[in-house]
Amino acid sequence: MYKPTVVLVMSLVVILGLGGLLGLAQGVEPTSEQIVWMYLAQIGPYQPESEDWDAIYEAAKAEGKVTFYSLSSRYPDAVESFKAAYPGIEVETYDMTDVDQVDKLTREQAAGVYTVDVLFTAGVTTLTKELLPQGLIVNYVPSTLVDGKVTADVIPEDLREPVLTHSLESKVVFYNFETYPEAPVDSLWDLTRSEWSGRVQMKDPLLTEENMNFLQMVVKNADQMAAAYEQEFGEPITLSPGIENAGYEFILRLVENDLVLTTSDGDAATAVGAAGQAFPPLTVSVSSSKIRYNVDKGTKLAIAWVGGITKRNFLVMANQAPHPNAGKLLIQWMLGDAEGGAGMAPWYVEAQWPSRSDVPSTVPGIGIEDLRDVSWFLDPEWIYTNGLQVRDFWLGL
Repeated sequence: MYKPTVVLVMSLVVILGLGGLLGLAQGVEPTSEQIVWMYLAQIGPYQPESEDWDAIYEAAKAEGKVTFYSLSSRYPDAVESFKAAYPGIEVETYDMTDVDQVDKLTREQAAGVYTVDVLFTAGVTTLTKELLPQGLIVNYVPSTLVDGKVTADVIPEDLREPVLTHSLESKVVFYNFETYPEAPVDSLWDLTRSEWSGRVQMKDPLLTEENMNFLQMVVKNADQMAAAYEQEFGEPITLSPGIENAGYEFILRLVENDLVLTTSDGDAATAVGAAGQAFPPLTVSVSSSKIRYNVDKGTKLAIAWVGGITKRNFLVMANQAPHPNAGKLLIQWMLGDAEGGAGMAPWYVEAQWPSRSDVPSTVPGIGIEDLRDVSWFLDPEWIYTNGLQVRDFWLGL
């Protein structure tokens, strides 16, 4: 297919005002350099309906490598399987939190430096309300997956737009099933009872956007929290002086019940699930996929579906990624069916849900559609508007 030169493309940008037209589509006024990059990479408005994956692979081999930031420590297996499937492409990987990814990406692009191709990250509010509108990332959805299935047929639209979801996991309450054959709590409010004083653990919400999101969704759903309180205690909730609603009241009482903050979900899950405990603690807002520790570390973790959030893990292309074709291949690979040995396999574990509707749930009776009944899905619009108020409340406790 004939492609104009970079000079001709930039001339068309100026003559036809394509920057403004593309800005309307993306919610941002793209620069001439961004438009040229998207055109040559066939990304964004220039992505064809049907992509030629053989040609993409050849272009990727010419690029030589792909640079990848991952919030999950499970990326090595996916990377190794990708390199085996696509010889000639090296993968430069960095294990980074979503906060660190955003910080590095923002600082580099502000300086005109473009080093990363693909980000495997979370933080839906930051992605959709800041990075995407500012043009720091581009949503790339491969037309087909490694098993030949049309992406739109197996990944629902709300998990493809405005940014592509790779997988979902909930932030849940864990208990120790060795000590408690059944969940010892049936409501989030149980965590504020005196018998659990000093025995509820959570990763510090100032260290991760996700756990602050949990607190924010508690406040957003204050009416539900008030109803749950009345159901649990048999009377309407009485708010403490100066407290606005039942969501803030829950946060206050949780902290006053000597909530234990940890530096990682793993620490909290290990403390709860360790074998041989007479009085093990509980967790709140710990990633559901930590239940894999039962196999990996011999823990005794079980999920109490009493409330929490469901968060999404995203695959996005960085603006002006230097190796866009290799990036396309990596994103396509990581969405592949786990049964085929593709890049989804490391995340196809118990209590983690692939975005693909054709891949069975690992939790009997709880598919993606059921997660809305047992958890809150994040509301980035509400969090963007009201989230700082909740953060300030937390900081003031």
